[in-house]
Amino acid sequence: MTNASDDPGADDPGAAEREAAAAAFGARLDQVAAELGLLLPAPEQLGRSWAEFRDVDTDDRAWIRTWIPDAGPAVSVRRAGVTLANGHAPDLAEAVRAVAAWLAGADLAGVRDVAPFLVVHDWAFAHERAPLDEVELIWRQDLGRFDTRALHRYPLGYRAMFEAAFAEPRLRRLTPVTSHYRLWFSAVPRFPFQPVGGAIDPLSDGGFLVRSSRSSHETVEVATAEQAVALVAEGLPAEF
Repeated sequence: MTNASDDPGADDPGAAEREAAAAAFGARLDQVAAELGLLLPAPEQLGRSWAEFRDVDTDDRAWIRTWIPDAGPAVSVRRAGVTLANGHAPDLAEAVRAVAAWLAGADLAGVRDVAPFLVVHDWAFAHERAPLDEVELIWRQDLGRFDTRALHRYPLGYRAMFEAAFAEPRLRRLTPVTSHYRLWFSAVPRFPFQPVGGAIDPLSDGGFLVRSSRSSHETVEVATAEQAVALVAEGLPAEF
């Protein structure tokens, strides 16, 4: 007799259904790859509508996600810990082609030849030739996401806020950090962060709320992202 405690799904009635759905998605990917004459490695992680692949020799990674109903399969590719290209494939076959090419060792130009739907920014090509500074890379990745994600996911003015901050030399030397869409800055690029200067909140009417520090209740409301960034830059300590 099987004890309920021996059943991994006993406390999670939906576990078996999720596992079955994930297995079905994996089988679908294998079928598409076989029809194309391609070989995909077994996914390192697999869900009902997504799969993560990894080349064990190079640690190159790629993802296929199909959970956005109004868009084709989303594809992301990563090398040396940096996501270098994203895009929505017209169908699952084209997504599989892109992933197979990337995991076979294609460079960015090569994978884009196979998968022209991928968005590859100039900074990614530059990083492929010679790694960018860590802070610069964080900025570029944050800005690049606006080209591959629906802007309605963000508050009005969110992109303008980032672009204005990136254009300000003193802020560009710092690491951008966000929390609940509030933008603030750190003197170091990794956790634990060291907050420096003020913060900016995008408002629902398109304006911006500038705080004297990340958690300050002292605020000034301005109309444009450029005005908000100018106030934060003016408030930076002299050493920055």
